[in-house]
Amino acid sequence: MSTSNDKKTIATSASIARKLEVLAQEKETARQKLVVTAKKLAATAKENESIRRKLVETAKQLAVTAKEKEVARRKLVVTAKRLAVTAEEKESTRRKLVVTAKELKRLYGTLEKKVLRRTKDLEHIRSRNEAILTSIGDGLVVVDKEGKISYINKSFEEMLGWKTQEIIGKSMVEVVPREDLHGVEVSFKERILTQVLAGQKFVADLTNPFYYIRKDKSRFPASSIVAPVILNKKIVGAVEVFRDITKEKGIDKAKTEFVSLASHQLRTPLSTVNWYSEMLLTGDVGEISAEQKMYLEEIYKGNQRMVDLVNTLLDVSRIELGTFDGESKPTNIVGLVESVVDEQKLQVAEKKLKISCIFAVNIPLIQVDPKLLRMVIQNLLSNSIKYTPERGRIEVALLLDDKKNVIFKITDTGYGIPKNQYDKIFTKLFRADNVIGKDTEGTGLGLYIAKSIVEQSGGKLWFESEENKGSTFYASLQIGKPKKNGVPANGT
Repeated sequence: MSTSNDKKTIATSASIARKLEVLAQEKETARQKLVVTAKKLAATAKENESIRRKLVETAKQLAVTAKEKEVARRKLVVTAKRLAVTAEEKESTRRKLVVTAKELKRLYGTLEKKVLRRTKDLEHIRSRNEAILTSIGDGLVVVDKEGKISYINKSFEEMLGWKTQEIIGKSMVEVVPREDLHGVEVSFKERILTQVLAGQKFVADLTNPFYYIRKDKSRFPASSIVAPVILNKKIVGAVEVFRDITKEKGIDKAKTEFVSLASHQLRTPLSTVNWYSEMLLTGDVGEISAEQKMYLEEIYKGNQRMVDLVNTLLDVSRIELGTFDGESKPTNIVGLVESVVDEQKLQVAEKKLKISCIFAVNIPLIQVDPKLLRMVIQNLLSNSIKYTPERGRIEVALLLDDKKNVIFKITDTGYGIPKNQYDKIFTKLFRADNVIGKDTEGTGLGLYIAKSIVEQSGGKLWFESEENKGSTFYASLQIGKPKKNGVPANGT
């Protein structure tokens, strides 16, 4: 029995031992798992600590951001209040704009009516002005800054043979050539239209007629006036008005021929008076009393003035008829000037004037007619003496320029020329207002003759002057052979 029980006990103990062994293995396995889990938990704890620290940092940053957000919120509140005010202002402005828009609409309607009415008025004025310009008897042309034609009137078409559509937009200087009295075409730079476009205020070419060339190449004498078109103080074009002076030239020629004929007829009786006066004064027909001699001397002087006037009129007639030709030859202009100055010494001494001469060195002989040149120098010098007050100064000079011209220059401290009479100084019979009362014997022909002679010799005559301060006259003369009838005298 006991053995059987022992066996059972042993078997039971063995079974329990096996179970305990399995349980121990399971515990070991569980322990190992717990170790692994503990390690994982330890790692997780470290990660959690890192996360905690990061969360703490984030919390700090969020705290700062919260403050910034609060500041931003407060600013937004202020901005919102301002926007509310702005919104009210905008609304007020909108209402005002609505009112203004209505007013503008009303004004626009009124303005549109005014513009339409004004446009009609301007169109009427334009039509009227165009009709006036069209009906002007003188030729009229308007050019732009480049000298291109923008308008011509009917008289222009009739005088020159061009139609508006043929020349609008073309250069006036190219379409309508201009020639001087000798038939030489005037260069682009010398055209008065070019001078005005270049800045000269006003040019009148009334005393020096020229020729315009028609479309068919025929020509007619003309005189013209050119003025600039100014906009915003800038020259934007020019207007030229010209006229055909064929009839005037014919009348002037007839008048000149009459003066020439009358002057020739006057010379004979004047010579007779001169001759008999000299006989009486010299006692050839008997003794005369002192009183009679005084009267005869006045007659003689008056007759001499008449002879001088007749000779001057004959010179003018020859100039205008084209018969005032001289004999050109090599001339010593220095000697000629000195001779004329010597002739005037008595008049210079009477007025106690101081006269000086300045001559450049090596002035060559010039090819001119010495008699005609003497007339020029005499006229210019006598004018300076005549129109310079006592104890004044006169300077006579001969210069050479870089263009191989001799310049005769005479400067005085005389009465000068009024600025408003500059353009008339070289015209026939003209005498300036400020000297008429100071000299009653002048004819107003001296400067006209001088200018004609100088220009006929291929030179130029001009002046500078200021009233009550004096004048300077210049005569430019070519050193080479002068031109005659538009070509050199030697025919080349």
